[in-house]
Amino acid sequence: MVAFACAVVVFMLVRLVPGDPARGILGPHANEESLATLNAELHLDLPLWRQFVAYFGGVLQGDLGRSVVTPSQTVAGVIRASLPITLVLVGVSTIISLLAGVTLGIVAAGRRRSVDVASRGVVALLLSSPPFLIGLVLIFVFSITFALFPPGGWGTGWPDHLKYLVLPSIALSGVLTPLIARTVRQSALDVSREQFVEAAIARGVRPRKLIILHVLPNCMLPVVTLVGINFGFMIAGAVVIEAVFGLPGFGTQLVQAVSARDYTVIQGITLVSALLVISANLIADFVYLVVDPRTRKG
Repeated sequence: MVAFACAVVVFMLVRLVPGDPARGILGPHANEESLATLNAELHLDLPLWRQFVAYFGGVLQGDLGRSVVTPSQTVAGVIRASLPITLVLVGVSTIISLLAGVTLGIVAAGRRRSVDVASRGVVALLLSSPPFLIGLVLIFVFSITFALFPPGGWGTGWPDHLKYLVLPSIALSGVLTPLIARTVRQSALDVSREQFVEAAIARGVRPRKLIILHVLPNCMLPVVTLVGINFGFMIAGAVVIEAVFGLPGFGTQLVQAVSARDYTVIQGITLVSALLVISANLIADFVYLVVDPRTRKG
């Protein structure tokens, strides 16, 4: 139902965007007769409800259609070529966010003076910095100043792609890292007041072992939900990051499709993105059930 609603909304919105795919293909000086002929060939002269029925009927059969601008190219082909790049970018960024956010949150909760103040300052800075700004700063420092990583583009194969993923992944992790750090910090403070933690301290459990065995597992429960809920924001952030670093992923294809008024590509990418977000939330709910036995009892 959510995917269907998303398909309807996107189908209508892309047609409200100023511009005409036929004029984009033929150029600004094309005459009205040529435009009408091309619109008829692309079936864009049909009523909107007939266009939607034809489009959604193809979707139900697994056919996302062909590119309006490049008819020789299928929408599924565009998605197959670009989706893995975006998924790798989002996956690596999520791992970086988990490592950095959990570490920052635990350290801040354990040392509640100068370190806590500094960590909250870092979190506030990341929350107020858009991903593209973080990306530009990383390019200036690590590409232009020190020439450690390429400023953009994509490699010729694995593992050559890895060096092109470092800066974009770090930039995109700025979306999720501060949220995880703030959540883990508060959870760690709450868990540290529980009786089982006080009992462990009374038994002489070492601080490091106490954190790993007692505090950290309980802090990860809300993090699982947080990652699932914010997966959509990570996809949206990847669109911007791919544009900044010139990665040929989902975001770049979407920007190009919007510029060319390529309706079918826009609809296909948006629909797949919606399905990815729905799947991520379902996976997060399943992982939460596995991690927390209390939910299974409920």
